Amino acid sequence: MRRTQLHCVPLKLYNPSGHVCQLMHMRPKSSACRFALVEPVESHTKLSVSQEGLEALRSIPGPVVPVVVIGPYRSGKSFLLNQLLGVGCTEGFGVGHTRSTQTKGVWVWGEPQKLPLPDKTLPEFGGQEASIVYLDTEGFESTGKADAYDDRIFALSTLISAVLVYNLPETVRESDIQKLSFAVELAEGFYADVQGGGGRSPVEPGNMLWLIQRDFLEGKTVQDMVSEALLPVANPYEDQDIAQVNKIRQSLRLVARNSTAFGLHQPHMERTKLCELGDEQLDRQYIQQRSSLRELVQQLAKPKRVNGKVMTGPALAELVSQMVTALNARDIPTAGSILEHFNKELVYRVRDSYIAQLESLALPVSDATLAARHETASAAARKQFQAEKFGNDLTTGLGSLQDMLQASLDKEFLGRQTANTLESNKRCEKAETECEDSLEKEQLVRLPSTGRFEDRFSHCQAAFDLVCIGPAHTGQSERLQKAWKREHTRFKHDYNDKLYNGLVLLLLVDILLFRFVIKFSILESLGWIVFLFLQVYPKLYLNGGSMYEAHWWIILVRVWEILVYNPVLDLEKWWQILTPVALVAYVVWKLWVRCIRPRWRRRQDKRLMLPTKQGNSDSRDLSV
Repeated sequence: MRRTQLHCVPLKLYNPSGHVCQLMHMRPKSSACRFALVEPVESHTKLSVSQEGLEALRSIPGPVVPVVVIGPYRSGKSFLLNQLLGVGCTEGFGVGHTRSTQTKGVWVWGEPQKLPLPDKTLPEFGGQEASIVYLDTEGFESTGKADAYDDRIFALSTLISAVLVYNLPETVRESDIQKLSFAVELAEGFYADVQGGGGRSPVEPGNMLWLIQRDFLEGKTVQDMVSEALLPVANPYEDQDIAQVNKIRQSLRLVARNSTAFGLHQPHMERTKLCELGDEQLDRQYIQQRSSLRELVQQLAKPKRVNGKVMTGPALAELVSQMVTALNARDIPTAGSILEHFNKELVYRVRDSYIAQLESLALPVSDATLAARHETASAAARKQFQAEKFGNDLTTGLGSLQDMLQASLDKEFLGRQTANTLESNKRCEKAETECEDSLEKEQLVRLPSTGRFEDRFSHCQAAFDLVCIGPAHTGQSERLQKAWKREHTRFKHDYNDKLYNGLVLLLLVDILLFRFVIKFSILESLGWIVFLFLQVYPKLYLNGGSMYEAHWWIILVRVWEILVYNPVLDLEKWWQILTPVALVAYVVWKLWVRCIRPRWRRRQDKRLMLPTKQGNSDSRDLSV
């Protein structure tokens, strides 16, 4: 690239200590010393990098301090930069006096100002000077361009600046704070994309200078006005709109921490003739404030750092190139896309409300109950979406979002149905298994009872119906009935066999007891007769049939049922207690019969015999 021939003009600048330093201002003979760094594409929606501006940055050695001025169009940014540089409108940045914006994109002043640094601030660069690079930006909110274009310019300016001068006329509006917050978030997000990560931007926040151009400063100072504008707003009633305002201020907490405000008087009433006026014709208060502003900018100027490293001219050029590529690669939300995003977020919020209503119904439940809750919750979700949506179908795609909402609700309902079936199966299987275990235990009791077995199943069936709810109830109930039939048939067969074996065992005990213990021959003989009968009688059924169908056996079973299981006594629970009690009673009775009662009778006999002996003795005495 052919470099233009430069010659130098002395410029007086003020360093932070207040000493005047002489620097040489270079200005090309053929054109001004300003270069386009970023320019708009033809559609005025995206950006393109100018190689001329990148070369100007690459030619700057050592640390750089980018000072970027942003603000609405026709607010005097370019004139302000020329005043900071000490150059006229013809030599400096272009100044226009029409309704159209003069500056297009981002322009850089090709000759930086040298900034003395304190000793040992940046020893790695072998010097104690940094270069202040001034950049002018296209004003936002002008006609004929997309909002996304303004946002790209604003985000780029926020990211590359070490001092960001926010030039505002008269006062700070809420829209100014919102636009700054949006630009900061975009800058951090896009830089994170450039670095290949999803975290916050590692760019250290620079200093923010709120420059308020106004003619009256009554009451609060400019610094107080800006500080109060960045403070959270009281929200005692938890209003959502105020909460959003405070969320914006929360995102600007680092900006607020590094913010400085400065009030600047109007230089002259005839703003369209400012470029034609010399300092002697400008407002004297403005002249004084302009000098203070120059000093303030140099006080705020600190070398730009990214990832902990000081930026040089070539590094700044590379950062600008990377950020422009990243900003162009992705869409930035516009008014329409923000509405679409809001409505999409509304779909998610409505879906979450629907899910919360479904989950408030504890599972398992019947299919009809779950379907009724689904109808109620989905109707409420559709009503909420209709009440809170913004825009129309032509601009925000509401029709597709409604279809998306319905599909999402149907998917969640299907998932809830699956969860309900699983939970129902789990509980019903547990209840059915407990019933089967209870019937299995009844098969093992020592004193079986048909009445007890049937009562156990009735209680089990009631518990099953209480616990087993939902779609698995029918299938598990059928399984339980099959288990009941199977276990009942098995129980009836084993039941008669157990009674028969128990009766035979009882007869053997009877024979032994009345032969060797009590020695009651009649009862022993009766035991032998019944025992032989039970051994012979079943063998008489040679052509089918069973002894268990005989009338006398049925009567025996009924007597057994009455004795073993009745409303008063369940012998299965009490036999372990009653058996030792009976044994103790038997021992006591035997002791009474053999030991205690004979002794007691002998004592009684002795007492009866004493009066008789005394009477006989008295009769003998009288006869004598």
